Amino acid sequence: MTTQLDSSIGLKKETTFGAAVVVDKFYEFTEEDFAWVPTFAQGAGQRFGQRVAAADRRVLVKEESNGSLTVEAVTKGLGALLEAALGTATSTIIGTGPGYQQVFTPTADDYLPSYTVQKGVPILGGAVSPQTFAGCVCSGFELSGANGAIPTFQFNFLGKSVDTVAAYAAASYPANNQLLSFVNGSITIGGTVTAPTASALASGGTAAGNIRDFALTWDNGLDENGFDYGGAGKRSRKPALGLRSGTGTITAEYDSNVLRDAYLAQTNLALVLTFASTVAISAGVFPTIQITIPNIRLEGELPKAAAGDVITQAIGFTVLDNRTAAHPIYVAIVTPETAI
Repeated sequence: MTTQLDSSIGLKKETTFGAAVVVDKFYEFTEEDFAWVPTFAQGAGQRFGQRVAAADRRVLVKEESNGSLTVEAVTKGLGALLEAALGTATSTIIGTGPGYQQVFTPTADDYLPSYTVQKGVPILGGAVSPQTFAGCVCSGFELSGANGAIPTFQFNFLGKSVDTVAAYAAASYPANNQLLSFVNGSITIGGTVTAPTASALASGGTAAGNIRDFALTWDNGLDENGFDYGGAGKRSRKPALGLRSGTGTITAEYDSNVLRDAYLAQTNLALVLTFASTVAISAGVFPTIQITIPNIRLEGELPKAAAGDVITQAIGFTVLDNRTAAHPIYVAIVTPETAI
């Protein structure tokens, strides 16, 4: 028997696009909205005596699935999701072990990997009912680093199909999986930044002590086509990569004109956001999540009076190619996990 608390979500990378595999990596999630997305057409032929659309003239013409998964920033398990979101991944042992640094960058070539996602939804007073989504490709992610909160990632997927017959894979979770939080956070904006390598985190930059909140959206620009003859109304290939984009916002207390002037001058700035635990994996190796963006341009705003309250600036930014850095974004994590 189960209760309404017994939901689960797991995923696994597919060998063949749309050929479902048994999921084996499970996540403690805060939200999900995976769904079947059908398109129906209604016959338009006129018929004597017919006053409403007929049931036998309604037909399925296209089907797909999509959904998102929101998880908190933890020290184990994020690697698989970040590989899904960006496509290129490395894992390198650091120190004396068992710490590993995993680095994720946008793949240069089609296609991103595809995944089977299975969620278990508890029936009221009954067992868990599985829904298996095959051919899921990550269209992007959203990172929220709100003040006084746990950072969260939302990973968005486009899928091929849904199956409600496939057997339920029992959920299992990594042991000693720790949360990171706002307390562990730091950010640099501007200055000279050295991008992360396979075994070293990003370094440099100008520390910013006036940032309250941070949010980032990364979009892979996936196309929504691939519904071809022979595909039985489903996507017959993975979504193709388009022009990728990154946008975000920061909320800053107005304690200087540095960000204002960078906005007015449209200065190129590097940004590094880091969440690092103080509980070591091994000597000198600490669980970490780090986002490095070699170049952003600020979108505004100018400071405004706040009737005696502390003045803040809600500043948007856009990720841009500075023609120098190898990648427009790097995500590095330090984790006890050996495999991604």
